[in-house]
Amino acid sequence: MTDLEQELRAAGLMDTHYHVGPELFPRRYDVLGLAEAARQVNMTLVLKNHTYPTSPLAALARQHYGARLLGGVVLNRFVGGMNPDAVIGAVSGNHSQVGDPSLPEPPVMVWMPTVHAVSHLRTLGQAFDSRWWGCGAAPPAAALDETPVVVFDEDLKPAPGLEAVLDAIAQSGARLATGHLRAEEIMRLVPMALERGVAGVVLTHPHYPSVQLSDVQLKQLTRDSRVFIEHCFAIHTIEEVPLEEFAKSIRFTGPDQVILSTDFGQVHSDPTPDGSIRFGMLMKQLLGDTYAMPDLLQMMSHNGRRVMALQ
Repeated sequence: MTDLEQELRAAGLMDTHYHVGPELFPRRYDVLGLAEAARQVNMTLVLKNHTYPTSPLAALARQHYGARLLGGVVLNRFVGGMNPDAVIGAVSGNHSQVGDPSLPEPPVMVWMPTVHAVSHLRTLGQAFDSRWWGCGAAPPAAALDETPVVVFDEDLKPAPGLEAVLDAIAQSGARLATGHLRAEEIMRLVPMALERGVAGVVLTHPHYPSVQLSDVQLKQLTRDSRVFIEHCFAIHTIEEVPLEEFAKSIRFTGPDQVILSTDFGQVHSDPTPDGSIRFGMLMKQLLGDTYAMPDLLQMMSHNGRRVMALQ
């Protein structure tokens, strides 16, 4: 084990974007398998699923398996899209003590639409990317309704329900992630969310094809200390965006509000924590002498904890 790997493990890795099954297609882990992997290395992960809330799964893992797993919900069609009740429902399931829901729990993550975002469907032409299944795998046989979830209209006017969703996020103490919205929508969304009292915002994989936030836009959005940039390893391993683009972005914005996550959980992705370790080692090579080890640990551990209000 290298010194770098030892330091990353000792810091307590934090991954704010990890897919867990079961889902409409195979995933590497269910919640118990991931809980065991995370517990062995004192790793914290935010569980994502495109189709249903993960908050009850995470709460179960925290209570009965001693794993540092956090939950969330993605506002796709499966939960009603721009539906504030989906936020409230996800938060209601975020309790490790079923007999006393008043006890404090870590916040949940609420993602804007992913597979049902207008920009995602326009870019990919379908909701689910066959590359997520693994090499050469086919999408599900069942036809899915791929009507988009509209967050903003073409003139960037908020869709009905958006303001209520943001209020539900703010009032429940949840965090907002921008999902697969396009850059122009995100530039409109983030100020709205902050004005309505959302405590933390994660800019989801800005180099994803349907997102395409520029470094200038990232720097503008992170002028507010509540906003964090999330660079995901899968955008390199699946979408084939060069890691040099991540390094260039980090040099432009600085590391203080950057999170390095994996967006893993695919059957062909690295297991946990190997994917995070490999990502960290590659980024350290690319960043060279620009940033020291404390900066890397900040991006792979501390910043994710800051946005999720963890000690």
